[in-house]
Amino acid sequence: MKLAVFADIHSNNLVFKKAYEDTKKMAIDKYIFLGDYVTDGIDSNKVLEIVKNSDGYVIRGNRDDAILSYHNGQNQHWNDYIQWQNMVYGYQVLNTENIAYLKTLPFFQTIKVANKKIMMFHASPYNMTEKILKESYDVFDKLIRDFNCDIYLFGHSHRSFVAFYKKCYFICPGSIGLPCEDYPFKYGILTIEKGKISYEIIKVYYNYQELYDYYTKSDYYQKNTPWCRLILTTLKDGRDHFEYFINYSKKVAQKNNIDTSKGIPDNLFLQTLDDYLQKQNYYIN
Repeated sequence: MKLAVFADIHSNNLVFKKAYEDTKKMAIDKYIFLGDYVTDGIDSNKVLEIVKNSDGYVIRGNRDDAILSYHNGQNQHWNDYIQWQNMVYGYQVLNTENIAYLKTLPFFQTIKVANKKIMMFHASPYNMTEKILKESYDVFDKLIRDFNCDIYLFGHSHRSFVAFYKKCYFICPGSIGLPCEDYPFKYGILTIEKGKISYEIIKVYYNYQELYDYYTKSDYYQKNTPWCRLILTTLKDGRDHFEYFINYSKKVAQKNNIDTSKGIPDNLFLQTLDDYLQKQNYYIN
């Protein structure tokens, strides 16, 4: 049994479509998608059309869930801050059918493949924003105790790894849309054959200029330029500039006694973004 495992596409259909088409040459039996199909990019609807039409298991991610919360009337403060305009845009571009589809997706799922029990979730079955890393042994122990599976598949960290711990596999395929580690983009092939489990990390290379053009020539860039600058910087050097920048901006706010409980005020957001990006090795104009 051969399964292709994808996570954290984040609307990047340029790379995802190429990777997905490559898997068609690999005799894949089933697809597994681990969430975060939407926001932070251009082509949420195109990504979801591929996912929906694949023969796969599909899990809801934290971004997908946040969009549904906004759809249901929560997070309306997003409308008041540049910090959140990326999320508002992500909701506005989704068609009705794809919003309905996201509602059907489970937060986690357990399946049995070739006599191996596999659990799939996006970040953690305990917390939608928890990051599980290669040495998250306390979380591994809790998962083993609570679910007793052979294989655990998850995303969210945008960092690929395989950990074998207490006779169980813990696998994060990395991000096929927005990796926060050394380039390139990644997904995985999980093979279970005659009781043996193997996993291969597949690397997808892309010309940066083509990626740059893909983003900057889009409506997404025109309406979400500040956030897109962070995306392009992350794609350039593989560092998680989203988390680093937000933490940096909030520290500046804290020093100046500025409330950021609902969002970073626009003037501060834009000023600290310029300051932050100027300190990086690559600056997006």
